Amino acid sequence: MPTQPIHKILLATDLSEDSKKAYPYAISLAKAYNARLTLISCIDTSLGYSPAAAGILEGAPMYVSEGLDEARRNVQEQLETHVRDYFKELTPQYEVREAPFEVQNQLVDFVNDGEYDLVIISSHGRTGVSRALLGSVAEYVLRHTRAPTLVVPCRN
Repeated sequence: MPTQPIHKILLATDLSEDSKKAYPYAISLAKAYNARLTLISCIDTSLGYSPAAAGILEGAPMYVSEGLDEARRNVQEQLETHVRDYFKELTPQYEVREAPFEVQNQLVDFVNDGEYDLVIISSHGRTGVSRALLGSVAEYVLRHTRAPTLVVPCRN
């Protein structure tokens, strides 16, 4: 049976505890295939998102450049900390992206444009109404990217 080479792996993370469960898989596979690992985290700047609700900004759910800059710096610092603390054995690239439309669309575009060989993402284990209202980023990425996708369950 022929094997598919894996040269580029993308790990999508929202920096939550659930998303950290995918980190060991990304590390193991990057090492096993000597693949380049890239981490991506997105800041939701879509119109349906309320930065006030997320604690990023106070007041109306409208971004002002200072608030967005602060959110970007905060996510960048957290991502750098995750890279330093969890990926010591590797030197992954990492990127923070703004998502002016739904995060899952931004991820799909990033994966398809970057021609990744494998995507790794964790699920958050939402079910029922919560999943219906919030959607499933992992499921959307799984269904819409050209790359094989490993979804790591959060296992509450």
